[in-house]
Amino acid sequence: MRMHILAGYPRNDDSILLHIVRCENTSIHDVSIYGDFNTPNNDGIDIEDSNNTVITRCHIDTGDDAICPKTYTSPLYNLTATNSWIRTKSSAIKLGSASWFELNNLVFDNITIVDSHRGLALQIRDGGNVSDITFSNINISTRYYDPSWWGRAEPIYVTTCPRHSDSSEGSISNLNFVNISAVSENGIFLSGSKGGLLRNLRFININLTYKRWTKYMGGLVDYRPGCQGLVNHSTAGIIMEHIDGLDVENVNMRWFDGRTVQWDNPLDFRPSTVNNISLLNFHSGVYKQ
Repeated sequence: MRMHILAGYPRNDDSILLHIVRCENTSIHDVSIYGDFNTPNNDGIDIEDSNNTVITRCHIDTGDDAICPKTYTSPLYNLTATNSWIRTKSSAIKLGSASWFELNNLVFDNITIVDSHRGLALQIRDGGNVSDITFSNINISTRYYDPSWWGRAEPIYVTTCPRHSDSSEGSISNLNFVNISAVSENGIFLSGSKGGLLRNLRFININLTYKRWTKYMGGLVDYRPGCQGLVNHSTAGIIMEHIDGLDVENVNMRWFDGRTVQWDNPLDFRPSTVNNISLLNFHSGVYKQ
């Protein structure tokens, strides 16, 4: 199926606003999408089991995930999203959590994310493997909302774990973050699993500013759905577990007004689960206006 969507203004309160299912060669551009900011399950654009999709010049303001590729019955490949603006109480861009088949060759470029609960997210829960994903030239602002919503203000969130005890574990490999700037109330969370490692992650030219401005509680790691749920954990600049291959180059981490008691350290490794790490020109310090 070939589809071309432009200059639309979908509105809805309680369901997916634009749902692309098993389509080929779809172009979505100059579309503004508005959902109820306080209602779950009203995703902006869901791309399901579809290939060769282009999304550009879109404005998405909704309660649940804004751009959400997922796989139920077949692989998804060749998705490009560019030049768009997003606000959401969930994830601005989220791969998964439905991930029974592969997701390959996805590009997200020149995107602005504001006042969202989570910025760039991979939430792989069903055994499908993910590879060759690039996020570039993205400005992010993430903040806490009520913890009943998935997300803990992470600018970048990459996780694999089984949805249920009998679920398969998918892996994530060749994941690139390039030219990313973020102002956030929480740090980056990179969490693979024993059977679903994160492999060959690259962070290049990243500027992170951490500060608190809401009154919601911090100090929680969010593994939902499935896995471990919400877990108490001191906040860090980057939390890492079950990773094989991580390159960090030209990363500047700044802490507004110094580190408060909620912040523990810039880099938090789970012992014996993180291997082949390279840090080049990494800096962490107090933010100076």
